[in-house]
Amino acid sequence: MKRTFNLVSVSLSIVLMTVLSACGTSTVSTSPSPSSATPATSAGAQPAAGSDYPTKSIQILVPFSAGGATDLSVRALAPKLEKVLGQKVEVIDKPGGAGALSMNEVIKAKPDGYTVGFTSVGPGIITPLTTEVGYTAKDFDAVGGYMDNPYALAVSADSKYAKLQDLVDDIKANPNKVRIGTTGPSSPSFIGLQQFANTQGLKFQLIPFNGGVDAVNALLGNNLEAIVNVDSEVLSYINDKKFKALAIVTKKRSAILPDVQTSDEQNLKGLTFAPPPGGLIVPKGTPAAVVSKLENALKQATQDADVKKSFDNIFIEPIFSSAVEFRKAYDDTNAFYGQTLKKQ
Repeated sequence: MKRTFNLVSVSLSIVLMTVLSACGTSTVSTSPSPSSATPATSAGAQPAAGSDYPTKSIQILVPFSAGGATDLSVRALAPKLEKVLGQKVEVIDKPGGAGALSMNEVIKAKPDGYTVGFTSVGPGIITPLTTEVGYTAKDFDAVGGYMDNPYALAVSADSKYAKLQDLVDDIKANPNKVRIGTTGPSSPSFIGLQQFANTQGLKFQLIPFNGGVDAVNALLGNNLEAIVNVDSEVLSYINDKKFKALAIVTKKRSAILPDVQTSDEQNLKGLTFAPPPGGLIVPKGTPAAVVSKLENALKQATQDADVKKSFDNIFIEPIFSSAVEFRKAYDDTNAFYGQTLKKQ
């Protein structure tokens, strides 16, 4: 490999010298006179990196399946982001590898602000902590957060389980028979259920999917006994009397399912987890001016009336957090899961 690289380098050098000779620039002065430097090219007058951003379309990569709460939320933001930034914003779904496929593409892209990614605790923290995927939670720059979803444990409306304890009792009576779906092998729901099994001494089938939509469809098809998913992705099915929620499994109750108790309130410890908000990231080293423009655009988008209306339709409240706040949330949660996973 090194030999090939040297040959290519020599060839490029020869071509470059030939071009320079043809242009009559084979002799280059290394000491230009002061009068030859104009204000536009002098070192003190160089524009800040990213000051003219953006000048072309921007891609936002989503690590989950199309049609889920995350995908729909980013698509709701896109028109307002376009209006603020003055360029087209394209949303691309790239599920796979527990979020690693999308995350790697974002992190390894040119740090110029034209490749942006969505991340949440699963692909941003748990996946790199549990699998060698080529990145860590420190390998991206934060733009800002905008959504904070509690997670719910839901079952079919006609399920024999009336409360969370009923599900636990059935798991104990029938080890490795009960099937519970999650939103991915490295999702907070997957880790939370593992933690729950260890804490409560339970044995059940833990089945990961590529996203919330796939898990929901499996429960609709009676291929699971329960799922743990963000509340926004199960609420419509609860309202339509297809699902019922047995517990909220994050630290506080859900604003859209206020009557559903948390697992802690039901005295079933070990299932509670508290993921940081979902939000936007860019490759490490993206110019500060670019990050600032994206952060400002995201802030304006979360305050937009049309965006809020679209979020209402998918049962999400847009809550903006700055790049600094978003980064701190990920650093704190990364430390928490780093310790939690060591114990499993």
